[in-house]
Amino acid sequence: MSIVRNIIIFSVLYSFCISVSCTQGVDKKSKYIYPTIESDSAFRSAIQSQKYVVVDFWAIWCRPCQLFLSEYEDIAKKFHKKIAFYKLDVEQCPLTVQEYGTKMIPVIIIYKNGKEIKRYVGLTAKERIIIDLEEILKKE
Repeated sequence: MSIVRNIIIFSVLYSFCISVSCTQGVDKKSKYIYPTIESDSAFRSAIQSQKYVVVDFWAIWCRPCQLFLSEYEDIAKKFHKKIAFYKLDVEQCPLTVQEYGTKMIPVIIIYKNGKEIKRYVGLTAKERIIIDLEEILKKE
């Protein structure tokens, strides 16, 4: 009986550690990424906030989204003076998720004057996004 009890205790502790490690950095304030969009109306305002806006559609339970977090921070750090960077919580914005058809996450969408101009589905190399952003800004 004590072996079963130990297995249960280990399982609970392991699950807790995994959930804590998955959320580390999510609530961390970034000086390059605006606060997370948590409503459909806030999304509309966000994509109109600047000429160029990048939105990361993500969820706290999405492991690939968590893996991309530091990459997204690096991209935002490089371009924050010319482009606004946001994260959108798909759990909080069901109408936006439906409108943009973001069934799979992470999804990164680049907007120009509120209109989608480029989309990345799934984990995308940071370098690919940087090259594309440089090209978009070069056309100015």
